[in-house]
Amino acid sequence: MALLDHKHRARVFYKYFSKIYDYINPIFYSDLMREKVLEMAGIEDGDLVLEVGSGTGFTTLGIAKRVPQERIFCVDLTLEQIEKAKKKLSANFIIGDAENLPFKDRTFDSAISAGSIEYWPDPMRGISEMVRVTKSGGKVVILAPRKPDNILVRKFAESIMLFPSTEECIDWFKKAGLKNIDFVEMGPYRFWSKLVVIISGEVP
Repeated sequence: MALLDHKHRARVFYKYFSKIYDYINPIFYSDLMREKVLEMAGIEDGDLVLEVGSGTGFTTLGIAKRVPQERIFCVDLTLEQIEKAKKKLSANFIIGDAENLPFKDRTFDSAISAGSIEYWPDPMRGISEMVRVTKSGGKVVILAPRKPDNILVRKFAESIMLFPSTEECIDWFKKAGLKNIDFVEMGPYRFWSKLVVIISGEVP
């Protein structure tokens, strides 16, 4: 088990990491990557959008350019992350667990999680929860990190988080019942051309 795929450890880590998160995040998650996530989510004006693992609000700011902030619901495990996000946005922020989403079935037009799945003890359950709360015809989109190429960096990274392969993500999406599955592997900069995989699927 990786260090951060335990919820308590992840919560404690981000309690302190939230202080510097906004300075480090752009190195790994660029505006271009965020735009691709949102494009694959197919968000339209007036949609009700869920973000799982919203952190300090980087992806949320992109969503807010497409729908009114009161139409955005954000779930995160860590109060400190949410407090930082609240200073930027007036979306609906909820402390919660990706694997036990506090919403009724078929509530949202789309569900997004960017940079969170690597900390879920049971990714299949988290994806299934996102599918459960998304309306028929809506999109579920996940951004997951790929393993670093550098061996030393990879060993350190694997000690603190999970690195599901593209194939694993596709398999989880299929098992969750999603259809019209699509994916793209990309990175924030040319020298990191395949830092993440972004995968989308449609709720039947």
